[in-house]
Amino acid sequence: MTRVRFYTDIPDRSSLILHLVEQAVARQRQVTIYLESPEAAEQLSHSLWQQSAFIPNVLAEAPQASLTPVLLAWLPEHIRQDDMLFNCQKTLPKFFSRFRHLFELIGSAEDDKTAGRQRYAFYRDRGYEIQHMKMQTQ
Repeated sequence: MTRVRFYTDIPDRSSLILHLVEQAVARQRQVTIYLESPEAAEQLSHSLWQQSAFIPNVLAEAPQASLTPVLLAWLPEHIRQDDMLFNCQKTLPKFFSRFRHLFELIGSAEDDKTAGRQRYAFYRDRGYEIQHMKMQTQ
């Protein structure tokens, strides 16, 4: 069964993603980051390549996607692995249950929190194991 971890009140989503993805890659895990749009995916990809730690990544529609540990996707049909999913969309990823780990990344904006609460209730009501990590605002 998928393990779900919520990170809430995130002041800087990109920084948290960079930190978590760096840890995952160091452990030789496969990561899909599910974003709102191709533009958001390209922006995050650029940020990942700029890190001092080497974080190989590619847009999920790229030919070399099956060879890269970190995929950036915005459409369900782009998903090619089932290890770790970072959901950066406000909607429930309907395919989440195929993953071993699901990370829900909830910002501090009220609409983000409302959508996050709905997803939390969905997972809880279906018996998923949920961890909650409230981020400290600086």
